[in-house]
Amino acid sequence: MIVKINNIELEIPQLLINKFYKDFEGLPGGKHYESIIELRDSIDTVFDIAAVDPELMDNPAFQLNIVRAMAMMCAMKKHGIYYDA
Repeated sequence: MIVKINNIELEIPQLLINKFYKDFEGLPGGKHYESIIELRDSIDTVFDIAAVDPELMDNPAFQLNIVRAMAMMCAMKKHGIYYDA
């Protein structure tokens, strides 16, 4: 999957999405509500930082954070827990 953020194209590997999907298998079901909220907040924080300081997108380490956050978000959406914990 290719995403474009601040004119920079990043590839989100399906393998990474699948890894997070497997890691998050135990989260759906209601008993891990706080963990889901914390994950979602962490993901949103990465995107908020990119919006406030677009120059960070030139930093390869920050690009990796974006890629991981996108992969986590996709995995959580596949589980149906990104929007509803």
